[in-house]
Amino acid sequence: MRCFKRIALSAWSVFLLLTTVSEAQNQVRPQSFGHWFSYSGDHKINSRFGVHSDFSLRNYFLTNSVEQSLVRVGINHYLGKLSMVTAGYAYAITLPSDDNVAGFVVSENRLWQQLILRHRTYQLFIEHRYRLEQRFLENRDTGVNTFDNRIRYRFNALFPFYNLSPSLRHYFLAMNNELFMNLGRSVSGQFFDRNRLFMAVGYQWSPKFNVQLGYMNQVVAVSNMLTPDVNHLVQVNVSFNMDELGSLFNTAKP
Repeated sequence: MRCFKRIALSAWSVFLLLTTVSEAQNQVRPQSFGHWFSYSGDHKINSRFGVHSDFSLRNYFLTNSVEQSLVRVGINHYLGKLSMVTAGYAYAITLPSDDNVAGFVVSENRLWQQLILRHRTYQLFIEHRYRLEQRFLENRDTGVNTFDNRIRYRFNALFPFYNLSPSLRHYFLAMNNELFMNLGRSVSGQFFDRNRLFMAVGYQWSPKFNVQLGYMNQVVAVSNMLTPDVNHLVQVNVSFNMDELGSLFNTAKP
């Protein structure tokens, strides 16, 4: 009973913290809404190396919005069961969804490197992700090319519901927050680039495959504007991991 009270108190404290942050972000700018679909996977080649891939479709088939697709690939080097480094390449293209939306067609070639550290407690699975990006952007309407560097940090926590009941062992709560900071000022003109706050309910189909459905609050810096944009997004994440690092928890656990 005491254990359950501690779990409930911890979950409530995290919820209050995220709600406070989200409410503070919502004061920034008028709301905009959208949806994202994302896939990610890590596939082990041997005990030391693997392949990472992910793909996103953002706001497609939504009028009066900005659509974006992104493909990212990389090579993983496993430092241990709970840590790895990755280096890779990404390509993104951003465009207005229709003629009513002001904006440009922008393509981006990106090099990226990251470090992932994971650990677990009795109740939570914690992940820290540190990522560097070298961004080569081209405005296809004006022909202007821009280069910039960006650093990202994401804190991710998973709470498996088997802590509450064995009958809920396939379900979990996912919460993360990611901060983006520009090392240069070429893109937005600001050090702060964006912040993404995400909460979702997930279902673990197998130790290697899970699906998450949740809400993201994204705050994005806008060039020459004192206040950033705020986006409210419904997001579906599909994750397929063929290595022990990517499998965050085992559904067989009671």
